[in-house]
Amino acid sequence: MTERKASIAPDLALAPLVSALIDTFIHGLHERLPAAGFGDIRPAHCTGVFRVIDPQGTRPTELARRAGVTPQAMAEFVSYLEERGYLQRVPDPADGRGRIVKLTPRGRKAADAAGQAFAEIEAGWTNTLGAKRMHQLKTMLVELVGSDG
Repeated sequence: MTERKASIAPDLALAPLVSALIDTFIHGLHERLPAAGFGDIRPAHCTGVFRVIDPQGTRPTELARRAGVTPQAMAEFVSYLEERGYLQRVPDPADGRGRIVKLTPRGRKAADAAGQAFAEIEAGWTNTLGAKRMHQLKTMLVELVGSDG
């Protein structure tokens, strides 16, 4: 990690800097999940499923749309997590022909662990930048996300 930090300069284009930041974030998540007892969960499961699922459950097609992946990719995520006891597919109470994906109690614990990992990573970044600069960073990111870029 130190080698990578040394090779990153602030005069780089924004894309590689954002990519390096995401890589750092994912690496931190990947280190923390096994320590919390969830070594079979990958960061893609956190960002692709746990981040976008509703507490009452969500249709797989909606999960795919929210995560920005194909329905086939989401089906693979759901099957993987269902086989390991994190998710279950149940009839949709609003439409008995459809199915929704819900977190199991184990899935809720994993989602909570991922949320805790995200919070720890953010706290580390706040420690590095200071509270004022972290707030400024978040404010700027909100502006950029809401812009037409």
